[in-house]
Amino acid sequence: MHKLLFTILRCRLEDVVAVGVSLCLLVLFLTTRLFHSFSFGMHDLIFILLPVGALGVKTLLGILSGGREVADADVGPFQFIALTLQPFLKLIRDWFPFLLLSACYFSLFSNLILRVNSHTADAFLARIDGALLGNQPSLLLERFVHPWLTDFLSLVYFSFVFYLPGMALYFYSRGARPAFRRLMMGYLTLMLMGVISYLLVPAVGPDKFLADSYAHDLKGKMVTHGVDFIMQNARVAHDCFPSLHVAIPLLLALFIRDYSRKWMPAALGYVGLMCCATIYLRYHYLIDVLAAFVYAPVAYRLNDFLLARWPGERLGRPIAAPRSVSAPAPVPVLPRAQRP
Repeated sequence: MHKLLFTILRCRLEDVVAVGVSLCLLVLFLTTRLFHSFSFGMHDLIFILLPVGALGVKTLLGILSGGREVADADVGPFQFIALTLQPFLKLIRDWFPFLLLSACYFSLFSNLILRVNSHTADAFLARIDGALLGNQPSLLLERFVHPWLTDFLSLVYFSFVFYLPGMALYFYSRGARPAFRRLMMGYLTLMLMGVISYLLVPAVGPDKFLADSYAHDLKGKMVTHGVDFIMQNARVAHDCFPSLHVAIPLLLALFIRDYSRKWMPAALGYVGLMCCATIYLRYHYLIDVLAAFVYAPVAYRLNDFLLARWPGERLGRPIAAPRSVSAPAPVPVLPRAQRP
């Protein structure tokens, strides 16, 4: 038992989280009737598969360009196969925990959320918005509804799918693995916080709850119908409070501040556009957006706290070589006339 606990504590934090959540989900499905109604689609994986696919192509091209060196190496057949597959195995090892947890996230809410809490909180969230502004924000924005604005904000909302994978791909391809792991662990921390909130406060959003109150439909010129079709079919139901479409870009803005401050204004501008898009397109209540500004900083701090104190992270840090290991500096030899 002690050996098992020691082994777990030496693992990477994302590995422990991924395995723990997956085992809990598996036990839940096997011990309930959810196993028979389980649904799983490719949209569950596309969020992380995009950068993994790009890195896979890059790795394959690298192997093909350096294949002659591997072929000329004096190794056996098994070593040759191991050397050829090593880049792919490392790629899978680094990205698999995040791929697994993203799949669990989407599958979990497609099958479980209303079985845990069947009472939706839309009326409660709408009352909070009414108390804050005197009316529903999406109704107040109806005067600004325009096809071109709808198209533009639909593109902003859909760009969320590429934002996090794009940043993760940027750090990973540049070899900044500590920044990559910190970024992705922050995403997982925020996502798990969102999971708990969605279970406690399930809501479908204003577009469905207030459907009869709108006088104008959101009709775009070019892209709105396509984006809306994708979001309605791929979006996780009852995932309003908080808005992760706002919280995740805000979390990324905090990381951008740490690694490249010159891009901070652009990151905050994107967060502002996402706030407008989520309310204008009637996907979220105002309180969902405000909650995102609490969840993202908490996830940012909690993630760094966990990474700093998890035993596996502390044991995995490279230890600086002692000074005595370095070669001694050469002693100058004086000419014979200057010797004492």
